[in-house]
Amino acid sequence: MAKVSIIMTSYNKPGYIARSIQSLLNQTFTDFELFLMDDNSNAETLAAIEPFLKDKRIKFYQSHTQTMDERVEKIRYAALINQALPEASGEYISYATDDNCYRNTRLGQMVDYLELHPDVMVVYSASLVTYLNEQQEITKEQVRPAKRIVPVAPCQVDHCSIMHRSSILPVIEERFGSYWDENPEFYRIGDARFFWRLNHYWDFYPIEEILDDNYITELSIHHQLQQQEKSQFIQMLPPQRTCKELREDLRAMKQKSQNA
Repeated sequence: MAKVSIIMTSYNKPGYIARSIQSLLNQTFTDFELFLMDDNSNAETLAAIEPFLKDKRIKFYQSHTQTMDERVEKIRYAALINQALPEASGEYISYATDDNCYRNTRLGQMVDYLELHPDVMVVYSASLVTYLNEQQEITKEQVRPAKRIVPVAPCQVDHCSIMHRSSILPVIEERFGSYWDENPEFYRIGDARFFWRLNHYWDFYPIEEILDDNYITELSIHHQLQQQEKSQFIQMLPPQRTCKELREDLRAMKQKSQNA
């Protein structure tokens, strides 16, 4: 039984995933298990993953998803996370993707914070967002700060910048019927939708230091949606719901609660 369970999702990013996995294995805090949830990636990606599987902390899963219809039927990364969470043994849960990197002290600092603040359910850190072009050259950088307690986290906090107690999961499942929402209308903002669920009960507490590097690449769904020539995958997605909608809904709910 590990102290922390990390759930990493992977799909066809052979040029990035080795660096992402290595950043997890390089953590100064080592009492963790890593669920590496691959969505039936190509051979090049699997070749990049294979050398890491000798590490006993890694639990590798590969789906059987094949067709484009299957890929747009539900948010695939949300489905993979939902599959991993019931198997996670950690007191604390964290998330990773195949093109983002943790800084070396990330797990340790977040565990320390939660240990010192037993009433805090969700912690988040600042992150550095780096935009890369197709030549992997940096075109822009910006910091997502973590300076305040956040009651409305959707699209304010990144997928890879949080850690939460596993004890919140039964509450979320009972209220919403699942942990992460698999509705493909939220494909672009699946993490924001999960944070919307969390914010029904808990605020996010900050660690001001930058603890992860968030890369936006030509393979990112955010990048693909902004291109004039849409891929088959993007064309098949239903109309996408928005961050504004999630934030306004939370604010209205919280205002109603305050006025009650």
